[in-house]
Amino acid sequence: MSEPSDPVSPTTSHHSAPIPLQSTPLQSTPVSFPSRAPRVHHLPILKADLKKVAASRGNVHARKVAILIRWENDNTGAQDDVVTMGKVMETFDIQYTEHILKAKDAFPGWNLQAEIRKMILDLCDSKLHSLFVFYYAGHGTIVDGNLFFAQGGKRASWSDIRGDFFSEQDALRNVDVLVVLDCCYSGAATRTRAQPSRVIQVMASCGPNEGTNPRGQKVSFTMRLFRAVQHFKGQLSVSTAVLFQEIQRQKPRTAPNAVFETLSGTQPIRLVFKDHTSSSRIPRLSSHVNEKHVLVKLTLHCHSQVPGHSEVLESFKSAIKDLPPNMKVEISDAYETDQSIFLIIGMSWEAWCLWSMVTHLDFIGVTLGPSLMSRRLVEVPFPVSDENRHPSHGKGKVE
Repeated sequence: MSEPSDPVSPTTSHHSAPIPLQSTPLQSTPVSFPSRAPRVHHLPILKADLKKVAASRGNVHARKVAILIRWENDNTGAQDDVVTMGKVMETFDIQYTEHILKAKDAFPGWNLQAEIRKMILDLCDSKLHSLFVFYYAGHGTIVDGNLFFAQGGKRASWSDIRGDFFSEQDALRNVDVLVVLDCCYSGAATRTRAQPSRVIQVMASCGPNEGTNPRGQKVSFTMRLFRAVQHFKGQLSVSTAVLFQEIQRQKPRTAPNAVFETLSGTQPIRLVFKDHTSSSRIPRLSSHVNEKHVLVKLTLHCHSQVPGHSEVLESFKSAIKDLPPNMKVEISDAYETDQSIFLIIGMSWEAWCLWSMVTHLDFIGVTLGPSLMSRRLVEVPFPVSDENRHPSHGKGKVE
């Protein structure tokens, strides 16, 4: 397991709403993680996009199927994680199939792709609004910048596997997708584009440049997901954004930040409990667990004149007042540049998931409370010596 060298964004936040700050035509640029290209939002468009997300009640589905994948002879505890994920699927009345990748196969991914293709075609033929859940637990590796599921010397390419359910074919317009990956470098799965007419979300155990906690040694990401689901049992349903917030709330200090990315769509996926009258079978987390919040930078376009900056800032403040509680944010600071202002904003994990569906947010870090610095600048006394004393205060003229 590798240690992250830099803060890793829980999403790439590479949606089409923001545009580059420079005036050159927008071109397709490779997505970095977190994105390094400067992005700027025009406030009227941002307000409309946020309003659309706020008005969404979330997608529910008439058909729900899942495929849970691991390698044969895995040594990460993936077998137990698949069992745990199966219980999560049963909780939401999602029919699931277990698939075991075999290293003895010449191309282990081919049989998996054939099984996925069969499941997707069945969903398409039903004409019903459906949800397809893809889950993998085990080893992950990066080859030439691409994610592979690996065991020993064998690999299965994520870019090949995802083709059948990330496809932009019209037949898939009624099939939403939730991808859950519990493997090292799993955040690399968010480096892609998807069809905007349906919802595709990825929930990964870590960023693309770091390892994750295997089940055999520590609490795995899958175990955290299971506990998060149990936390909400007794409710009618729960959104993936709310689940992610709970997963992050209970993150062990040494675990990497999980990743949540909406690749397309503005409707949060809502999972309906099979039996919403039952209570949680495991205790809820104690209230002393620190509530974690996300600190981000948001850049807004405005005119170069200073009055324009003030007007945009006040308009933004007014816009966020109308947001529902789960999308509320707090402005920590604001600065002006030549053609924009950027805001330092604090928000909950759920708000992060919802905002990042339509907004480019530069990830700063995760906080456990308010700023440790006083809002008032402290004046540091500077000793005055003969060398830096103003000439008018000296005894003689400067030679």
